[in-house]
Amino acid sequence: MRTRESAGVVAGLVAGAVMALFMMGWMVASGTSVWTNPNLIAVMWVGREAALGGFSGATLLGFATHMATSALMGWIAVPFVRDLPPGRTILVAIVYAVASYPFVFALVLTWANPLMVEQTALVPMTLAHVLFGIVLGAVYLQLRPPNPHGAPGPVGRTWAVPPPVPPVHQPDP
Repeated sequence: MRTRESAGVVAGLVAGAVMALFMMGWMVASGTSVWTNPNLIAVMWVGREAALGGFSGATLLGFATHMATSALMGWIAVPFVRDLPPGRTILVAIVYAVASYPFVFALVLTWANPLMVEQTALVPMTLAHVLFGIVLGAVYLQLRPPNPHGAPGPVGRTWAVPPPVPPVHQPDP
C-alpha cells in the first residue's frame, strides 16, 4: 500500500541521486575527481584516508550513506509537504532542503566529519540542496496517495470547505 511516508522516502532517494549526479558534474567541471564527495562522506566511517583516493569501497560506502540520508530526509519532509498544493509543495521542499544544509553541517558534521565541512564548497553544495528540494517536491507530488477526501491524486486544496448546499425549494402555500 502506498503511503505518504513511502512517497517521501522514494522522493528522497530520487532527489539524492539527482543531487549526487549534479555534484559529480560540478566536480568534473571544476577539474576534481567525481569521487570526491562520496569519499568525503566515507571519511566519517573509515577515516581521512578515504578522501585521498579514487574509486574504492569507501566511495560505495559514502554513496550508500548519502542515499540513506536522502531517504531519511524525504521521510522527515512528509509532515511539511503532505497535502499542500503543488506550488507550495515545491517551495516548502526547497526551503526544507536548503535549511537542512547548514543545520546538518553545524550540528552533525562538525563532530562526525569535520573534513567534509572543511572541504565542501558553499556555492555548489547550496545549489545541490536547492535541486534536491525541487526534485523531492516534484517526485513527492507524483507519488503521494490520494487525499483523505477521496479526490484522485495531488490536489490544490485538500482541506477546502465543501460548497454550500443549495436551499430546498418550498412550494408556495
